[in-house]
Order: sequence, then C-alpha cells, then structure tokens
Amino acid sequence: MKKLNTISAVVLSTLVLGACGERTPEKSATAQVAAKVNGGEVSVPQVNSVLQRTPNIPADKADAARRQVLESLIDQELAVQQAVESKLDRMPNVVQAIESARREILARAFIEQKVSKEGKPSAEEVTKFYGEHPELFANRKIYRLEEVAFAATPEIIADVKAQLGSGKSVADTVNDLKARGVEVTGGISVKAAEQLALDLLPRLAQAKDGQVQMLDNQGRAVIVTVLASKSEPMDEAKAKPFIENFISNKQKTDMARSAIKALREKAKIEYAGEFAAAAPAVAADAAVNKGAAGK
Repeated sequence: MKKLNTISAVVLSTLVLGACGERTPEKSATAQVAAKVNGGEVSVPQVNSVLQRTPNIPADKADAARRQVLESLIDQELAVQQAVESKLDRMPNVVQAIESARREILARAFIEQKVSKEGKPSAEEVTKFYGEHPELFANRKIYRLEEVAFAATPEIIADVKAQLGSGKSVADTVNDLKARGVEVTGGISVKAAEQLALDLLPRLAQAKDGQVQMLDNQGRAVIVTVLASKSEPMDEAKAKPFIENFISNKQKTDMARSAIKALREKAKIEYAGEFAAAAPAVAADAAVNKGAAGK
C-alpha cells in the first residue's frame, strides 16, 4: 500500500507538470492505447513511463499499480482537456511554465546524452577509493547526531562560530539566534557514515561524543553535535556497489560541467541591466546539477 501511495504521488506531480505541456492530438501509429477519454487517449507507454519512476514494485502488486497509474492518468487527461477548453494554455503564466519545463527537459536531455557513455569504474578505482576513505568503510561508524540549521548574514555566522569556539553551549547559541530573529530548524537523527557529506565526515570520525562541528556555505550554516557513535565497518565487497555508484556519479557530474564549460567558452554571452554591473561569480552549475540528478 505504501508503494502504491508513492505511485500516486508520482502521478500527481506528473499531472501538474503534464497539464502545462503542449498537447498533440495525433498519436503515434504504433502507440498502444490504454484508455480513450473523450477525444483524447492515454497510452501504455505513458503508464510505463510513470511506473519506471517507481522501481521495486512487488510482483503481486504490479497489476494494481498499473491500474492505479492508468486511473490517475485518466484524471490527468480530463484535467488537461478542461484546461485547454477553458483556454488556460494561453494564459501568460501557463505559457511561461510550459516554456520553462521545455527548456529544463531539453537541457537535461543534452546533459544525459553527454554522460550516457561513461563506463563502469574499474576494480582498481574501487580499491583505491576504499583505501582512501577509511572513515566510510574500514573505520565506518553509525552516528547519533543533533543538527541545527539556519540561514543568516556572514556577520551572524561568524559570531556563532566565535561563541561556540569560546565554549558556549549549542542550546544557548540557538536561543541567542532565535532572539535575533533567525529561524532555526533541525533535530536529532541517526545516520551512517555514507549518509553524511564527505567534507564533514572526516571531522566527525575524529570527534568525541559531545563535540560540536560547524559547516557554513553562502549564508547557510549547520551546527552538528556528535551525541554518540558506534563502530560498524564495511568490507570492500559490501562497499563495492556504493563506491561504483559514487565514482560513476562524480565522473558524470565532471563530464557535464566540462560540457557546459566548453559551451560557455564558445558562446557569446552579454549581460544586461542589473546583471551587467559585474561578471558572474559562479559558472552555470545549476543546469549541470539538474542534468546529473538522479543518475
């Protein structure tokens, strides 16, 4: 049932985006029709496309999942038909959303094409990565952490670092942040080493229980306290799939960044208006990250 609920969520999100897409009355002659809805159709490939985004469906739930996806797509088709009939597809904000979705899909397709030929990491690469990251594997730990996240000015973040460095407790520091109007979120969680950021993990691996660490980046900060930890090593054989996935994702991200960098070097880019005052500080990583996501 939980898996079917997940499918519903995927279809609902598809409905929202799909309702903004262009409709093509002519269907491919080879497309299999799953249902006819007034003057429109829902095809079997549409059903399969949604199911592919919800992997590991139990065999005994497959038929029910397909039926649920089909019914949700019928709801989508009905909503799309009504939107078109009401000329909602001509509204400026809808047209803009359609174009935005189209651009994102095309950019993602370009990135995916560029990284699709990346091969599987070699056994030597896996062994090297395993040896270089004992905190992830040979000395792997399970951590019970208290994480406190907040966004603030560089001055406030520097002040928080100074307070923690002088021995002020996290609780008192958080109270001070709240008194200054800073929104604070977070709580206590249990995380394995591989669930933590690689730049933070070596520091946590060396930290004693109760020791506080702090990370900040572009106006956001996280205060992390190691409440407890226990050793739970992972041998290379068990770690292999994780390492292969990590190396593969990194290689694809690097390839995507290189592809975008090459395009920027060849392109003629002219900044206008308020953006003409200074050169951009950061390259176009946003499109790269979107294209590499989910790999």
